[in-house]
Amino acid sequence: MSQEAEPGNPPEQSHMILLPIRLHENRTVEGVNFVPSPWGAPLAMAMRGKDEDRQPWLAIANETPVSWLRVGAPIPKAELEILHLQRLATDHRCSTGGELYEAIDPVAPGEDPPDIYTHVAGNKIGWELTAFSNSSRRYAQALFFEVSKRLAPQQRHRIGHLTGYHISMWFGAADDPAGLPFKANKQSAYERLIDALVTHRPDPDQFTVQGSQPPMQVTGADPVRTPDDVNFMSIPLLGGAPASGLFAMTGVSVGLAFQSDHVAPLEWANLRKIVKRKDKPTNDRLLISAGAPDAMGRCFVAEEVLAHFMLDNPEGISANHLSSVVLHFWSTGQAFELMGSEPVELWPAVYQGFNPMAHPFVLSL
Repeated sequence: MSQEAEPGNPPEQSHMILLPIRLHENRTVEGVNFVPSPWGAPLAMAMRGKDEDRQPWLAIANETPVSWLRVGAPIPKAELEILHLQRLATDHRCSTGGELYEAIDPVAPGEDPPDIYTHVAGNKIGWELTAFSNSSRRYAQALFFEVSKRLAPQQRHRIGHLTGYHISMWFGAADDPAGLPFKANKQSAYERLIDALVTHRPDPDQFTVQGSQPPMQVTGADPVRTPDDVNFMSIPLLGGAPASGLFAMTGVSVGLAFQSDHVAPLEWANLRKIVKRKDKPTNDRLLISAGAPDAMGRCFVAEEVLAHFMLDNPEGISANHLSSVVLHFWSTGQAFELMGSEPVELWPAVYQGFNPMAHPFVLSL
């Protein structure tokens, strides 16, 4: 539910966001996680519970990446690694009052591992860096970027009526919430999708409910469906609008509904494989950055949801050469030591979370 209300008062009006989630037989839902945004539509939503084997299970339903940096070209790997490590040191100082290291010494290209050396009390520490990422979700988002690329140059007479709306979109058969967006060479399919958006006339009241509780039965809220099995729904932007290039050009915000299912023991097993690949004699410490910007400056907020899910269902990490494996959250600055029988918090959250760049709407009296 996306709400309109004065601070401290219950909302008089809310907007439903209806997204597909597949629940396999004998899975149970115990709660919902979401990452809010300044414009109403959550940046990410997920369901958590138990799978058919009673293992902790998480289903991420949608995600809108945050453009944390505006870049004209991909950030070089070495520069991105420096950014991630220096941010860790900044958050360490903010939280503990002490310095994590005195200086850094980037490794010359072709000479790593490690990625970076730091200097601490006359000692040289080798740091290896990696992102806490999910390949299937990042691949889906890379494909979905084609939608923004094709929307941005549209003439105003075609898409002006979509100004002030967030459009959630999913691809594939009606019963497949894990369908992937089209590849870039599917020109005709994308043309039909854009034509469907041009034809669509949003109804600002279609997904409106009174109060803060959703109705017991939903009627008249079917999404728009294209001939190529693309579904989308539109709700008004509430409270603000993203300060993005896409919104500046079109007045529209778009997000991808794409389901990925995660079971805690399997995610820990995958993480241990990453640690094993980084566990080399030259590497002293490993930094795993969750939600940190990628080479295009985008932060994938659902990856932090997944990382917290794993911490809620802790397992141990061991290594032969690494002395420390640090998991660092970009949105809050919180950090955990993963080496040992279970994770240990190194310092608590420094920040309240992501505040994606937005233009807050002026209140109308």
